Amino acid sequence: MPGSIPAPTPSLRGAVHEALSDLYYHSWRLVPANLVWAVTAVAAVVVAIFVPLGILALAVVALPTAGLFRMSTRIARGRAVSFRDALDAWHHEVVASLVLGGGLAAVAILLGANVWTGLVAGTALGWAFATLALWGLVAAWLLAWTAWPILTDPARERWPARERAHLAGLLVLAHPVRLGGLGIGLLVFLVASLIATVALVTVSAAVAAVVAARFVLPAADRLDARLAFAASRGLETDRDDDVSDEERLLV
Repeated sequence: MPGSIPAPTPSLRGAVHEALSDLYYHSWRLVPANLVWAVTAVAAVVVAIFVPLGILALAVVALPTAGLFRMSTRIARGRAVSFRDALDAWHHEVVASLVLGGGLAAVAILLGANVWTGLVAGTALGWAFATLALWGLVAAWLLAWTAWPILTDPARERWPARERAHLAGLLVLAHPVRLGGLGIGLLVFLVASLIATVALVTVSAAVAAVVAARFVLPAADRLDARLAFAASRGLETDRDDDVSDEERLLV
């Protein structure tokens, strides 16, 4: 837990193994939340394509995304979890979720357009411009998978959203290679799931969220302990994680 004995160094293999176990025990909670996310995402994309200024609707996808991660982080922390946790994201810390989701979507669209513009230019300057924008996309991708688990971490829910975002940024800077491996693995997994559309709609986003939570939260706890991040800012963490497996299964 944050502020206590540092957690073990996370590994992608371990996170995947734990996520598959979590899926076995929590599939009847995660699948409905994944369906809510998929329906919202498809509706937002349709609106963005066919409605003027509809691109703003993409920010709404942040709410079911926050719901998936609220469930995933509670599972990773050993908390009691239910489908209601996913629905709570629609009225709990909505502004923080929309700012994070909308900001990431805006950055991705802007940098994606810059990559396309640089490639179409066909000049050395254009290629350099596209390369810089591509690296920006990589950084945004890694920040997304780092920031969502920390923002929805039940142990840090008393922290201001700005401090949680600050810790996420520090974590990306501290472990770019480790988080790069997570980002590549999740990208391959989600692209493969996109080809098999049924998987993406039913469970893939939830699995990716649980893997990210299992990987990021121990890394964040270690960095927090190393830097005394919470202590230096007078932040409180909730350590009431003593929930048994039997209690979790009954929720």
